[in-house]
Amino acid sequence: AIPVIADAILADLPGIDVEKAYRAMVESSTRPHTNSPFDQWEKLGYMPCNTQKSSVSITLEQAFDDWCVAAVAARLGHEDDYHHFAKRANFYKNLYDEKTGFFRARDDNGQWAEPFDPLSYEDNSFIEGNAWQYLWFVPHAPEQFIELMGGKKKFLKKLNENFSLTTANRETNGNASAFIGQYAHGNEPSHHTVYFYNFADCPWRTQELVNQVRSEFYNATPAGYAGNDDCGQMSAWYIFSALGFYPFNAGAAEYVIGTPLFQRATLHLAGDKEFTIIRKGDKGIYVKEIRLNGKRLQGFKLKHQDIMAGGTLEFVMSETRP
Repeated sequence: AIPVIADAILADLPGIDVEKAYRAMVESSTRPHTNSPFDQWEKLGYMPCNTQKSSVSITLEQAFDDWCVAAVAARLGHEDDYHHFAKRANFYKNLYDEKTGFFRARDDNGQWAEPFDPLSYEDNSFIEGNAWQYLWFVPHAPEQFIELMGGKKKFLKKLNENFSLTTANRETNGNASAFIGQYAHGNEPSHHTVYFYNFADCPWRTQELVNQVRSEFYNATPAGYAGNDDCGQMSAWYIFSALGFYPFNAGAAEYVIGTPLFQRATLHLAGDKEFTIIRKGDKGIYVKEIRLNGKRLQGFKLKHQDIMAGGTLEFVMSETRP
């Protein structure tokens, strides 16, 4: 719930007792409870595999939660809390193994768990996924994660492999389906991964993959989803991706650009405002240019406040890859 609350606060949604919500976020992030032994989290900087099931998944997700708490603390002026939770948001680095290039489980003595197979779904260090699918779960710090992996060139090589490696099918999991390589659209932890190319100067590849996922894994039948629609996420991915942008970091009140599906789509906002997305170019999936209210958009990010202010987002499309 922490990212949802943070997203609402940072997007300035009305009707929220912000300080009360913030206190609940802090309490939930500091008082030890089931699957959240924060005493070990604070001491070790990760969840140890010998005392915590699904330790890698929980470490990565908790680091993201902590970033969300830090972001709200910064908004509210709680400087000490901000520094504390911002430090914890970097704990994901403590499970990154440079030798293998994956996040791996460690015990409370700091030893890597063995054996390690990044294709395995039998490793109880991960929830409903494998090391490939959870490798990309750092939505709050994409630039820092790219540096952790050795820079953009090495990052792109690994990311490309993620979408091409298909030898893992000796391993199966009921929650992993709709594959493009190791990318599993049938389970939500993978959903932001197609948008990672934007951060490595290859937005065209994001545009190709978004189009592929929309085309192959959704249809207008009773079985039109590739997996179960946990919390509406499978539906939300499609809606955002059809509009042409996606909340890569759910707590940042901003979106990364994809490729729009519709020639024209209008969001009806509060105060009788409208935000209209226009696609120019019937067949092309590649984004040649983006204009926000007539001015060229620099980069591939869109702020939530720009949408809520109303206006027009215009995509100039091309059939040719840049």
